[in-house]
Amino acid sequence: MTLIQAVLIALFTYLAWIATPWLGGQGVSYHVFGKPLVAGLIVGLIMGDVKNGIIIGATINALYIGAVTPGGAMASDINIAGYVGTALALSTGVSAEMAVSIAVPLGLIGTFVWQLFATINSFLVHKTDQYAAEGDVAKLTFMTIGLPQMIAFVFRFVPAFLVLYFGASAAQNIVQFIPEWLTGIITVIGGILPALGMAVLLKMLLSTPSLIGYFIIGYILIAALGLPIFTVALIGIGLAMISMLHKSEQEEAY
Repeated sequence: MTLIQAVLIALFTYLAWIATPWLGGQGVSYHVFGKPLVAGLIVGLIMGDVKNGIIIGATINALYIGAVTPGGAMASDINIAGYVGTALALSTGVSAEMAVSIAVPLGLIGTFVWQLFATINSFLVHKTDQYAAEGDVAKLTFMTIGLPQMIAFVFRFVPAFLVLYFGASAAQNIVQFIPEWLTGIITVIGGILPALGMAVLLKMLLSTPSLIGYFIIGYILIAALGLPIFTVALIGIGLAMISMLHKSEQEEAY
């Protein structure tokens, strides 16, 4: 991996983190750019292998498709799993299933980093309250945006860059020495994990019966009619808009 590639991927790993607002706020940066599927596309563009980047990103995304972050609680850091996991997989030339096995420990490590970041920020709150009480806008802005983002950059960009630039070649060497039987086991496990993600999603659907209808329609469109996934996604967006507008009209009526 080249220096420029490592810098760009590490930069997106920071920009798409849940704690950074630069790509349109958390609603866009984390919930769009932070997803492994989008990460796979971006990493693929940077590394010149868009097709495999999307395949690997989508496979990793399947594992975390039912993942939520209630109150900021993060079971796994899907952002670093998507960006760094996809980049390492492309660098080493492993299969998409094996890439999932690479992404899982990265996601767990990212969770610990998030907890450390949140803990440090908790100590900054008291100073922020002081500046707010004093009406010092400049210092208040620095404590709410400046300093936390400096810390976020150090916690996010720096380790991602080091892993990508110095660890990619080491990971490639390690992969070459992994015996075939162990590679087979890792691949099988990596193939099972996305099914676990789908199971989590289905469990969420069962708690909200109305959403099962969307799942059934999507399954028929893909499995029976063989429509492209992009077309099905547009149909899903259309149905979601109809549902939201209908609900909004009912609330206004009351």
